[in-house]
Order: sequence, then C-alpha cells, then structure tokens
Amino acid sequence: MHNNFIKHFLVILIIFSNHSFGKEFEELFTIYVPIENSSKIESSINKSFNNLVFRISGSKSPSNIWKIINSGSSRKDFIQSYSIKNINMSSYLEVNFDQELVINKFKELSIPIVGYSRPVIFFLINIESGSDEPYYVSQESNNEIDSLIIETLAELSNERGLFLELPILDLDDQRFISNNDILSSPKEHLISKYDFDEFVDVKLTNLGLNQWLFSGDIKEDILAENYLEDIKKAFANHIESKIQSIYKNLIVDTSKTILLDVTIEGINSYEEYEISKDKLSKIIAISNLEILNLNNNTISYQISVMGNFDTFKNTIENNTFFEIMAENSNKSLNLRFVK
Repeated sequence: MHNNFIKHFLVILIIFSNHSFGKEFEELFTIYVPIENSSKIESSINKSFNNLVFRISGSKSPSNIWKIINSGSSRKDFIQSYSIKNINMSSYLEVNFDQELVINKFKELSIPIVGYSRPVIFFLINIESGSDEPYYVSQESNNEIDSLIIETLAELSNERGLFLELPILDLDDQRFISNNDILSSPKEHLISKYDFDEFVDVKLTNLGLNQWLFSGDIKEDILAENYLEDIKKAFANHIESKIQSIYKNLIVDTSKTILLDVTIEGINSYEEYEISKDKLSKIIAISNLEILNLNNNTISYQISVMGNFDTFKNTIENNTFFEIMAENSNKSLNLRFVK
C-alpha cells in the first residue's frame, strides 16, 4: 500500500515541478496518509496534522506540535474536510486543513512558517553495482537500490513539502551517457537540462558482499547484512541536513510584522491583475494587502509582512511569478510580474 502512494506522489511531484520548475508546493495544506480501514481515522488524522506542522514550520521538532495542543486546540480544530481516497487500489486519508486557522495559530504562538515557495533539490546518483554497467538513477529505474532511493525522496518530499528531483532520462540522454567519445560529461549534460536551487552529486559503489561506499556529497561506508536500511539512513540524513540548511533562509518569524511599499510592473489586463493578486495572496508571509495606486500597467500596494525585509525578499526570489527590479532602504520593493 505504501509503495502505491509513493508512485502516486511522484506523479504529482513531476506534474508540479514541470509546470513551474517546482517552486510552488500547491497542496501545502493537504496531507495524504495511508489508512487500513475506517477505524483508523483518528490516528491517521493525528499523523496528518503532525506532518502538516512539519511542513509549515520547516522543522521536524515535535515541540511545535505540543505548543499547539497545549494552547487548548485539538488537531481536528484545523481540519476543513477529510475523505478516504482509493489510489492504485489502496486506501488513503486525504485531509484538507484550513490555511487561515493554521496560520493564525502559528502567529498566536510565534511558531515560524515557510510559505508555498519551496526549493528544488536535484539529485544525480551514479550507481556502480559491479554486476551491471554504471548508470544514473532516474524516475524509470526499477531495481532494489533504485526503488529505495526513489521511495526515500518521495517520502521526504511529501513530509517536508519541497521538491526532491531525479532526472527523467529520454533516449537522447541514454545515448549521450553511453557514448564515451563525447567530450562533454554526462553530468554536465544532465545538469544543463534542469532548473534547481540545490544540486546533490552522489556515487554509490558496491565493494563486495553487503558492502557499499557513498562518495561525492555523501561520504559513508556501508558494511552490514541489512545494508539497504543503512543506505536509506545515510541518504535520508544527508537530505534532512540539506533541507534544514535551505529552510533557514526561508523561515518567517511570525512574531514580527513590518509595512512595505510594493510596486508591481507588467500588469497589462484585468486578468493579469487577478492572477498577480492571487499569487501575492499565496505568499503566506503577507498578512494584509492594500492597493495604493493604479497607473497604466503598474500597481502600488502597501502590505503587512510577517518577519523581516530579508526573509520576504528571499520569498520573492524563490517565487517564479515575480522578479525583483529594485529595492530601497529595506522599506520598498519594485517588482515585475512574470507571465
């Protein structure tokens, strides 16, 4: 059942990441958890709420969950709807949480947040098994090691709310990789095809019976009968440290609020105005939005922003719909709407 969900989540992940190269995590407030039967709804709801807090806070610390519970709120208070879904012949509880209620509670308790704009980490993982030719793990891979890597990436993507991507190798890629006469390296070729915020370059080599070696960005010797578990642990620990490092620049301090003047250029129609306003409203750090002026293709806003100027600027830089044109003394930003 769990593997079916991994496949389902990977499909969602590929669709979103191809649409805007993985910048907006559209289902940020929707959690899917496996469920055996309707008698397990209570525990599944609890698990879904815990996962939501990990996603929104950017931290796996359980202290944020207990802050919310100890404030007098129950996990169910934040649910908008839930239903049992059948995905690939298995049952999952889909839980939709109320964004406004969740964010207000985070503000009340000064719990940091990370918004919809989420980073993309791109992985190139070269496998030398000793029995086959060296190859790069892709979404189409099928053997035991590949499945372990793919499932680990999908689990962490779902839990932490960001994009952990592998290459999708087409026939041209496969021909390029297998052609030893080409001067450009396969790594450079694959990297050039993708947009991402962080790159992880890993080689996993089989040194003998139950013995594997991580090299590159992960350095770890694996020597155990249960080597698959140790490979997964080393891989997941590296990803988790990478996520924590990236989220440091995206975490918004909900205990602080500032006023900013924001000008947006490139609004050429009412439809573009509606789209740009919707995208602004998706930025969770913005708590209030007031139009000051409309002039030709430019709109001026005064906005209330949680956190500080730098974290808001980082949020904009990680958003594919707005480009920073200029800034002034940490009090104003001039943006361009990107179609």
